[in-house]
Amino acid sequence: MAIPKNVKNPSLYSKAKSKAKAKFDVYPSAYANAYMVKEYKKMGGQYKANGGTVKKGAGVKSFIARGCGAVMNNRRKKTKMRG
Repeated sequence: MAIPKNVKNPSLYSKAKSKAKAKFDVYPSAYANAYMVKEYKKMGGQYKANGGTVKKGAGVKSFIARGCGAVMNNRRKKTKMRG
């Protein structure tokens, strides 16, 4: 498998990948990939942003869920919806 384009340090990424391959019997697996990403970040590796900016709370609307009506008003949770 090739190194993804959004990796800032390809040599460090390949070290993390070989570490994951050595640890797990089946490499292309969810557990092995999660371990590889964790090790890559632990070694100081970073990923490039895909562009665009994300503002905290941008486009999030909240409303109070009504449920079945048996919930006390002070116990109702606010539900966030992206919109």
